[in-house]
Amino acid sequence: MKTLHLSIIAIVCIVTAYAIWHFTSYDPAPVTHQNVFLIHALVIHNPLSTPSIGFAGTSHNYYLKFKSELNTCGLVAYNICDGNSCVKNDGMPNSLPVLDFLHLPDYQEFPLPDNLPWKEGDSVNIQVKVQGTYNLSDPSIYHSQNIWIDLGKSEIMSS
Repeated sequence: MKTLHLSIIAIVCIVTAYAIWHFTSYDPAPVTHQNVFLIHALVIHNPLSTPSIGFAGTSHNYYLKFKSELNTCGLVAYNICDGNSCVKNDGMPNSLPVLDFLHLPDYQEFPLPDNLPWKEGDSVNIQVKVQGTYNLSDPSIYHSQNIWIDLGKSEIMSS
């Protein structure tokens, strides 16, 4: 009888921990493979990078480079995984514009954390969360809901 009670308590603790983890890490933004903003993104490796003026004089070996052919959205998060490890940023304080009219068709760069276990030629899956979307069932309807766009596989390139 004592074993039954301990088993029930263990199961309740496991289910409770899973429920707490699920609801605290749940992202209500939908995920789509429809790239309605025509976003292009890639990961660049530059082992000899020099400090970037735009990022307080720090240098990074990996960058997320992105652009959009439309100016109706802003980048608010990214999720890049290689199958074994992921780098995520869902805490960008401001929505970064994806399109820069002054530097078309240049990509914008966002530094990724250092010490990533990746190398040039590795395949990564890139997802970006953008603010400002079209209704996927009717693209003529615009609203400002956040949405994850799965851009699919990309190869890490040398700069």
